[in-house]
Amino acid sequence: MRQVLFVLIFLMFLPLTASAKKETYTIASSIPFAEGSGVRDNVKEECGFETRLPEYIRKKAKRGVNVVLTDEPLGKVNGKVLFLEITNVFALGGGGYSGSKSAIVSGELKENGELIGSVTARRRTLFSMRVGTCSMLKRVAEKLGEDIADWLREPTMDAKLGDIKDD
Repeated sequence: MRQVLFVLIFLMFLPLTASAKKETYTIASSIPFAEGSGVRDNVKEECGFETRLPEYIRKKAKRGVNVVLTDEPLGKVNGKVLFLEITNVFALGGGGYSGSKSAIVSGELKENGELIGSVTARRRTLFSMRVGTCSMLKRVAEKLGEDIADWLREPTMDAKLGDIKDD
């Protein structure tokens, strides 16, 4: 009798889970650096931060969110599109010996051209003598990716993510 009751309860909730549609967001497969972002040429060439970040957003987006990466201009994409820009990178060469590394990313979420959300996120590494600059930035990209993926589940206007504090 218990098994029958379990099956009936399961079947009762099946339409709810089957109808739960994942929101789909499109992001550029390479996020541009803003002019004046402070990123050094060697960091740009060696670390791949601009391509790691969207990949981490895609990987970290799970429950209820589907992230699609594209190489085509985002202005030509329909649906929900997240326009991101890397606005600041602080990453001196020398790995942990030159101190912590950080990055700030800003973005606007648009649906068919209409602004429906905005976000600014910052993450930084702690001081570590054992790893190089690119390894430290990889960790920054991973944490930013997680923050942005979480935000996409319930996007808001003027969201501040990571270790950004309101003044």
